[in-house]
Amino acid sequence: MTSGGSWRRELARKAIHLTSVAVPIALASGFPQRTAVVLLVALAATALLVEWARRASAGVERLFERSFAAMLRAHERRALTGATWLLVSMCAAVSLLPRDAAIAATWAAAVGDTAAALVGMRFGAHRSPRDGKSLEGSAACAIATLAGAWLLASLPFAIALGASVVAAVAERLPWPRDDNARLVALVGAAVVAGRALRY
Repeated sequence: MTSGGSWRRELARKAIHLTSVAVPIALASGFPQRTAVVLLVALAATALLVEWARRASAGVERLFERSFAAMLRAHERRALTGATWLLVSMCAAVSLLPRDAAIAATWAAAVGDTAAALVGMRFGAHRSPRDGKSLEGSAACAIATLAGAWLLASLPFAIALGASVVAAVAERLPWPRDDNARLVALVGAAVVAGRALRY
């Protein structure tokens, strides 16, 4: 269990995070992948420009802190925010991966990571002493990723299941620091490898 304040802060973070589910849903609905790449490049470039401005201007940094302080984690005050990592990772996935792999990878980051955080904070009883992440959160990440990879990306069940296991492991790894990048990269790689082995 977690405190009400922490739970509300995480809900606010993940509400923003969850808007990125538009990417896998759009791809699954037949939205042109090249157009999605152009839009994601623009969004990622904007996010990186804001990150640069934070470091170049004390005024921008103060404004950014006033606007988002309640949702920032400690390491995000000194490094890229999770939102920026998410956009850059999704941009890379949609640019480099086949459509079904891109759908699975971006869904894992948008929905799998959200499920892990919210279920883990609310119901996590079996936690790692290293980072506080819970088995319950990891299970939620796996189930959410499986649903997206199988039902939305239309991957064969075996490949979707493999991707879900990889997502649960990736969400718990300590490096790189941002789990959005880990989830997108490792789930995408797992799907590509699974497709290669199958065919």
